[in-house]
Amino acid sequence: MKTATFVIARLMPLWIVAFAAWAVFSPEFFSPLSGYTSLALSFVLLIMGLTLDLERLIVLIQKPKVPLVGSAGKWVIATVVSVIVGYLFFSTTQFFAGVVMAGIVPSGTSANLNTLIAKGDLALSVTMSAVDTLIGPLLTPALAKFFIGTSVHFDYFSFVWKMTKIVFLPLIVGIFIQYKFPKLQQHVKPAAPIFSSVALYIVVLGIASQASIPLLAHPAILPSLFLCVSLQIILQMVLGYLFAKVLRYEEAVCRSIVFEVGICNSALATVLANDAFGPLAGLAAMANMVCNLTLGSLLAAVLASIPFRTSLQKVTYHKILKNGE
Repeated sequence: MKTATFVIARLMPLWIVAFAAWAVFSPEFFSPLSGYTSLALSFVLLIMGLTLDLERLIVLIQKPKVPLVGSAGKWVIATVVSVIVGYLFFSTTQFFAGVVMAGIVPSGTSANLNTLIAKGDLALSVTMSAVDTLIGPLLTPALAKFFIGTSVHFDYFSFVWKMTKIVFLPLIVGIFIQYKFPKLQQHVKPAAPIFSSVALYIVVLGIASQASIPLLAHPAILPSLFLCVSLQIILQMVLGYLFAKVLRYEEAVCRSIVFEVGICNSALATVLANDAFGPLAGLAAMANMVCNLTLGSLLAAVLASIPFRTSLQKVTYHKILKNGE
């Protein structure tokens, strides 16, 4: 199991780059997987629900200050960084629109996966993602109109339903299964990084195969584009960590906020940017996806190897209910 976890999960950055390149240059092999990307992401959320610390989740729901602060930090830091970096590299082109779009959407599900691998506070990560998902349909169009100059139009209810199917329902099912069969977690948790990583590889292969044509049609711009989005993601993660440290959060919380701020739902950004601003904007958002999956998983692997002490107190259900905290 240790060997399989190392090869499949810990070496995730290498596999993602290799699979993305393979899918771009041989899209005919992997294009059928594009129809299974949502299912693969749902499977990741199901695994997370099975491995969540339910006691910690209850505490966060009853005391939501940290999730709200973390989510607020994500929207401010990611937006400001994306606008500045995008303007420095591309000014007002479609590429600028795509870079900005990749920073003004809710956090991505891979943020939860990387938090799990990096031994961060997974319950906090999922809670922050839930907050992002609820306010994203309101903030994303407003921010796009203000910073890019054109509003992004999409069906609010279909967006909420899509996020419900991909994120909330699988997560709730996983939590319910864990609640009804608590011993099952002991069997699932050791293999969770493997299952989640394989599902993420399916997402990468499916989406990268779809991006093959626009990527190969503009090869000259790719170095600048990937440098831009790499800088964008690195700055967001670094500032996210400093933001959490300034607030004196403990290490597990800091690691969760790193991925909350650094990794946005660039798959959603790709669709919105392509529809609202054109294929080059969609290409920029797609480049962000490849880089945030790679850089995020690389950082997660590094953090997973760095031990830390935690002062987080374990609170039982009975104590929570008794004290009414």
